[in-house]
Amino acid sequence: MKIVALLLSAAALGACHSKPPHALADLVILGGDLRTMEAAPTHATALAVRDGLIAYVGDDAQATEWIGPATKVLHVDGHTVLPGLIDSHIHLAEGALARGGCSLADDELTIEQASERIRACIANDKDSKWLTVTDVNPAGFKANRKQLDAVERNRPLFLWGTDGHTGWVNSRALELAGITRETPNPESGRIERDAKGDATGFLVDGALGLVTGVMEKPTPEKRLEVLRATLPQLHAVGITSYLEANTDAETVAAYVELARLKQLTARVTIALESSGENTPAEFARLKALRASVPVNPLLRADFIKLFADGVMEFPTQTAAMLEPYLKAGKPGPSKGKLYIEPTAMTTFIRQADADGFNVHIHAIGDAAAREALDAFAAARAAGSTRLYSIAHLQLIDSADIPRFAKEDVLASLQLLWAQPDNYSIDAVKPYIGDERLARTYPARSLLAAGAVVAGGSDWDVTSFNPFEAMATAMSRVNPKQPARGTLNIQEALTLDEMLAAYTINAARLLGRNAEIGSLATGKAADIVVLDRRLSDKTTADEVRGLKPALTFFAGAQVTP
Repeated sequence: MKIVALLLSAAALGACHSKPPHALADLVILGGDLRTMEAAPTHATALAVRDGLIAYVGDDAQATEWIGPATKVLHVDGHTVLPGLIDSHIHLAEGALARGGCSLADDELTIEQASERIRACIANDKDSKWLTVTDVNPAGFKANRKQLDAVERNRPLFLWGTDGHTGWVNSRALELAGITRETPNPESGRIERDAKGDATGFLVDGALGLVTGVMEKPTPEKRLEVLRATLPQLHAVGITSYLEANTDAETVAAYVELARLKQLTARVTIALESSGENTPAEFARLKALRASVPVNPLLRADFIKLFADGVMEFPTQTAAMLEPYLKAGKPGPSKGKLYIEPTAMTTFIRQADADGFNVHIHAIGDAAAREALDAFAAARAAGSTRLYSIAHLQLIDSADIPRFAKEDVLASLQLLWAQPDNYSIDAVKPYIGDERLARTYPARSLLAAGAVVAGGSDWDVTSFNPFEAMATAMSRVNPKQPARGTLNIQEALTLDEMLAAYTINAARLLGRNAEIGSLATGKAADIVVLDRRLSDKTTADEVRGLKPALTFFAGAQVTP
């Protein structure tokens, strides 16, 4: 794409206005296809930016009135211009810390195949006290402590599932974590045990904390370093704002420091992690964390993140279901688990409302979705006007889908997952059956019922590239395994619907729709210039290959 940037003088413009009718712009974009994402969009080809805000949106002729001697002018040759994209559910800080080490790249591997790669990593790492392996594809993966002991016996070894809900450790790691046959299962997790009652080394959800709690902690300097390195990667795919989900105190402190140093090049809304324990001590902790974030237009900490359940894939199966998981084709003994008892969730959300917090809930199974909706409905009935949202929503009972619009609960969907693969098919279909599988990732059903759908990635579980998620949402096809066909094509969305999901809808989920999410006068000049022009004929494959030519944050260019 050819983008021509000029610094034009008044003489070069023919001195159209000896006395401009308004202040001059810092940046003017001309000749574009502006997708404003406003509710009543008008055709626009140009915009002007001043002091980090959009000062004008309209046609080229009037935009030239904003050009002065120091104005940067971009001619974008008809290519599409979007508001900065917004990820409504990402784990950027923790995901960034996990990069750069030993990774299995989410490949489908047996423990024997994985062991070869892990040994190669160990051979290159003589210094780490803990050996951590990330991106382990957990769908159907099986390993026990004895198999991991054969790989590494002396140092603690921790395999971290890509889903963030599963892990495998060797005997040394179990020893350091203090996990014995007497160790009880955490309330929101599971220690898998053998027939003798001994821990096998497979840990789920809350049980992972027993291990991570004794691992080396990254320094504050390391946290800043990885954030600085990862933010440009977001900008390269057009993301300028996001919800940092499930955030701990150390991550909050890192963002505060980055903002103080004026090195934060994104608008970050923090969702504080909580177990959902409704006690004065827990809310005092949450309010203290919120108070630690100074007033800053880029940084907010006004959400709480809760986990209603876990994940659906075998062998974990901790997503809470209304009907049992199948075993050999028949209903089995397990429906998964609600991590917070329904009455406790309802009272917690009522207290969060009283203390001025919005709430964002992880729910994968249909029972978890119903529990979250019930709790939000109770808060609405009591007069709450807070922002409420549910993330993931792999399965929703049909009766509950209209409740999203009724209770003003926004859906944060990770639609890169809505493709047939070893997660959604191999590790799910045999255990929930065809009827429930046909209702997974119900994006179209939610929109048809009036729900607001926002886009998100859940990185570092999967790619944070919004265009990959948009393409999958449009096609429901796995581009790496096209022979698998589609996953519930009736739930596909259009390109326009997905652009809205990553702009104005995501801005609404964050409570920032007055600031970002559309190209409108007075909003932040977070702008993406694509490498081509979009049309009604743009295919999913073409969307998957989209790349921003330029990304601007507050009017400043943040891509090379």
